[in-house]
Amino acid sequence: MKTRIIHSKNLSSECWNVQVWGLEHCRKCCHKNSKKCGGIKIRRTSWNNLNQKVPID
Repeated sequence: MKTRIIHSKNLSSECWNVQVWGLEHCRKCCHKNSKKCGGIKIRRTSWNNLNQKVPID
C-alpha cells in the first residue's frame, strides 16, 4: 500500500483519485469514459481546476 500526504487546498472537486495517484488510475477505473467520470478535463490537460499539475506533489 502506498501513502501520500496531499494538502486538501490543492484538490479540486474533480476526481480525487486521479489527482492523487495520476493518470494511471484511469486505466482501471470503471467510470472512465462514462458520465460519472470526474476527471475528463484532467485526462485531457493533466491539470485540475485549481491549476495544479496532476498528480499533485
